[in-house]
Amino acid sequence: MTHSNSKKADQPGETPLDTKVLDAIGRALKAHYDDLVKAPLPERFLDLLDSLEIEERKSKGDADAAG
Repeated sequence: MTHSNSKKADQPGETPLDTKVLDAIGRALKAHYDDLVKAPLPERFLDLLDSLEIEERKSKGDADAAG
């Protein structure tokens, strides 16, 4: 999705956003995204990943033994 900040609004009565406003929104979204990426994973999620990895190893072991 791209945003065009043209002089013409997309819909009647709609005014285009100022470049400064768009830049501020972009910076705020980037800061929020960066915070999310840096946040630690919840312990429950890590436990689920560990369980899935154990099951995957078991499945591979069974397939290797049967082959």
